[in-house]
Amino acid sequence: MTKPHEEVSAPFVHPTAVVEEGAKVGRYTKIWYFSHVAPGAVIGENCSLGQNTYVEWNAIVGNACRLGNSVSIFSHVELEDFVFCAPYMVFTHISFPRAAINRHAAFKKTLVKTGTTLGANSTVVPDITCGVGTFLAAGATLTKSSKDWSMMVGTPARQVGWVSAFGEKIDLPLSGQGEWRCEHTGDLYVLRGAQLVRQPGPRDILRYVAGERLERMEVR
Repeated sequence: MTKPHEEVSAPFVHPTAVVEEGAKVGRYTKIWYFSHVAPGAVIGENCSLGQNTYVEWNAIVGNACRLGNSVSIFSHVELEDFVFCAPYMVFTHISFPRAAINRHAAFKKTLVKTGTTLGANSTVVPDITCGVGTFLAAGATLTKSSKDWSMMVGTPARQVGWVSAFGEKIDLPLSGQGEWRCEHTGDLYVLRGAQLVRQPGPRDILRYVAGERLERMEVR
């Protein structure tokens, strides 16, 4: 068994976890207790899959993603890089499921873009896109696509603000004109109408370098 503190590039798989033949797991990724990765699943580099997680066939987990305990990434769900799924959040992939009906052919794709956070016990319905850096609050239900950097709360989720890549509320209105700079990363956020655009600072914390061990930014 590979110990998690050792500086090796091979993925670490806990003895209680099952990674089936045909699954792809990237370098430096760690798969913890009682997790299951199905054939055909794709998991990138530098990921962490917490206890009792599941990645189904035809699901994609990008680089540097973190899955909290008991999170399932079902078929037709794609996570880009640096996505955080907090414990017990849920993806669904059928809008109107029935136990008596097989709707596998009707699965709809869900795309979660880079830097998104999906809070604990939140739900994301199928056939939508989570915009870059979306922050979905704990317990919220996302029923429609979200804007880049939007803070979404409630059921159904509605936008109440903006959140930076570092994870702080941005002091700008939902629409209008304005700028806000992150003091931690140097990122500049520019509000143009109802859209927020990020201009990365000197250190782009959402830039992934393939093949290297990831050093996450620490808060002091």
